[in-house]
Amino acid sequence: MKALNLKAIVATIALTTATIVPAQSLQTPYINMQSSAEQQVTPDEIYISITIKESDYKGKATLQEKQQAMLSILKTNKINIDECLSLNFMGSNVSYKTFSRKPTPQSQATYILKLNDAAIMQNVIYSLEEEQISNIQLIETKYTKEDSIRKELGIQAMKKAQEEAASLAGAVGQEIGKAITISSWFSQNSPQPRLYKARNDLITLEESAQQQPNSAAQISIAKITYNVNVDVKFELK
Repeated sequence: MKALNLKAIVATIALTTATIVPAQSLQTPYINMQSSAEQQVTPDEIYISITIKESDYKGKATLQEKQQAMLSILKTNKINIDECLSLNFMGSNVSYKTFSRKPTPQSQATYILKLNDAAIMQNVIYSLEEEQISNIQLIETKYTKEDSIRKELGIQAMKKAQEEAASLAGAVGQEIGKAITISSWFSQNSPQPRLYKARNDLITLEESAQQQPNSAAQISIAKITYNVNVDVKFELK
C-alpha cells in the first residue's frame, strides 16, 4: 500500500479554496439612470371617411350623383383619386313601411380618403359641405418618418442619461464607464378620431374669425407626440 502524499493533498485543498470568491466582491459598482426625450410632429398622412347616404337627400339626389360630385371636388383639389381614394363599404337594402307593400330602397357608400395636408383637408370638407355631403370623420393620422424619429429620440435620451450620470458621479469624485445594461420603451399620443359636422364647424369657425379679424377660419390637426424612455446602468470607476 502506497503512502499518502500529505503535501500534495494540502496543496490541492489550498488551490481549491483559493478559487472560491464571495459573490459580493464580483458585483461591479454602477449608477442607475432613467431619462426621456419627447417631440411633437405634424402628421403627414391624414385619413378621413366620407359616407354618402341616398336617404339623406329624400329622393332629390342619387348615390351616383353625389359620388360624381365628390370626385369632381377631389379633382379640383388636385388629389390623385386612384392612389388616395378607396371604397370602404357599399350597402343596399330594401325596407318595407308598416302596412305598406311598397319597398323603399336605401343605398349608401363609405369612402376612405388619404390626404397629406390639413389645409387641403379643410378645402375638401368645406367643398363637400356645399354639396350637402357632411358625414365626414377623421379616423387616423400618421407620421411616415416614425422610425427615424424613434431613433433620434433614443439617442437624445441616452446622451441625457450619460450626462446626468457623469455629473452625479463627479460630485463624489468618481467617473462613469461603459453602460452595463440598457432598456428602453416608446410611446406615442395620436389625435383622437373626430366626427366633422361640417356645417356646424363652419359656423363656429366663421364666428370665431369675426371676433378675431386677423385670423382665418381653419380646421387644424393635432400634432402627434412621440416619447422615448431609457433605463441604463453605467459602470462606476
